[in-house]
Amino acid sequence: MIYRWLKLISIGLIPLLLISFCRKNDLAKQSNLTNPKNRTLKDTIGFSFNKEQIQAVIALSEKLESGALEKNQERFKNKNWLAGICPHDDHLLAGRVYVHLFQNMKAKHYIIFGVAHKAAAWGAQDSLIFDSFDSWQGPYGPVKVSALRDQIIELLPAEDFIVNDDWQSEEHSVEGIIPFIQHYHRDAEIVSILVPYMNWNRIEKLSQDLSEALAKIIQQNKWKLGEDIALICSNDGDHYGDEDWGGRNLAPFGADAAGYLKATQQDSSLIRDHLTGELTSEKLQSFCQRVWGENDLKAYKIRWCGRFSIPFGLNTVRILMEKLNHPPLDGYLLRYDTSYNLGKLPLDIGIGTTAPNTIRHWVGYSAIGYF
Repeated sequence: MIYRWLKLISIGLIPLLLISFCRKNDLAKQSNLTNPKNRTLKDTIGFSFNKEQIQAVIALSEKLESGALEKNQERFKNKNWLAGICPHDDHLLAGRVYVHLFQNMKAKHYIIFGVAHKAAAWGAQDSLIFDSFDSWQGPYGPVKVSALRDQIIELLPAEDFIVNDDWQSEEHSVEGIIPFIQHYHRDAEIVSILVPYMNWNRIEKLSQDLSEALAKIIQQNKWKLGEDIALICSNDGDHYGDEDWGGRNLAPFGADAAGYLKATQQDSSLIRDHLTGELTSEKLQSFCQRVWGENDLKAYKIRWCGRFSIPFGLNTVRILMEKLNHPPLDGYLLRYDTSYNLGKLPLDIGIGTTAPNTIRHWVGYSAIGYF
C-alpha cells in the first residue's frame, strides 16, 4: 500500500518536475557563452544586412529629410525619446521615416514591441513572446540581447509569456529596426517582445505586470529613462490598395487619388486623436476600438499591423511612468508619409523592395516620439 502511494506521488510529481526543469533550462540557456545563439536575418531583400547598405540608406535618407530633421532637432534638441513608434517596412521605402525617430534616441537598452504577423498560424494569443537568443544579426556585427530580458522573464508570472525562438525567427517586424539602432548606437542592446492577439483586459493585465517588472529593474540599476533604456513599438500604418494583396481589395475609399487622400487622412486622425499629446488609457482604448474588428480580434477595421504592439507597448510605458513617479508622457508626430508618395530610394546596394509602391498598393509610415 505504501509502495503504491509512493508510486502515485512520484507519477504525479514527474510532470511537474519536468515542467519546472524545462522552463528553468530554457531560461538558463539564454546566455550560453560557449555556444552563443545568434538570430539570423529573415528578410534579406528589404533590409540592410551589412554596414555599407545601412550607411547608404541613412546617408541618403538624412539628406532628403534634412529640412524636416533640422526642424525636429530644433524643437526637441534637449530631449531624449523615452519611447517611440517606428516603421518596419523595406529600408528603401521607409528609410526617410525611420531616421526621424533615431535622431533623438540615445539609450543603451531598447525594448522593441514587435508585431506577431503569423499569430493566427501559430495559434498564439494572450501571451507575450520572447526569444532565447544571445544576439541578433546586425549590419555591423551581432547585436547583444540585453540581460534585461532574463530579468524581466524571472519577474513575470509564468502565464504571461512564451519563449519561442521559431516564432521570433519567422517575424520581420523587429529585425527591420535593429540596423537603425545599431547604426546610431554601436553598443546598443535589445530585447524583442512580440505581441499577438489580446483584448484590452488582457493588455491591461500584461502591461501592468511588465511595467511592474521594468520599474523594479530600472530602480535597482538606477537607470534613467531615455538615457539607459527606451521602448519602441514596431508598426506600419494602413496597408491600402486593390492590387497585389493576395487577391484582396483593401481600398474601401477607392484606389485612386481621392481614395488615397481619404485613407491618409484616416491615418492622420488615428495619430492625432490617439497617439499624440498626453498619453492616456482612454486614448489607447479608443485606438483599439477604431482598428480592431467588432467581434473578432483577427479582423481589421483599419489595417495597421501594429494594432496590438502599439496599445500594449504604449500602455506599458504609460503605467511605467506612474510607477516611477514620472509625469505623463506626451507624444509628438515626427514624420508621416506613405510608400507611394516617398517612392523608392535610388540606391543600388544589393537590397530591394518586397512589394509595389503605387497608388493601388501602398503602406503608411509614422515616426512618433514620446517623453
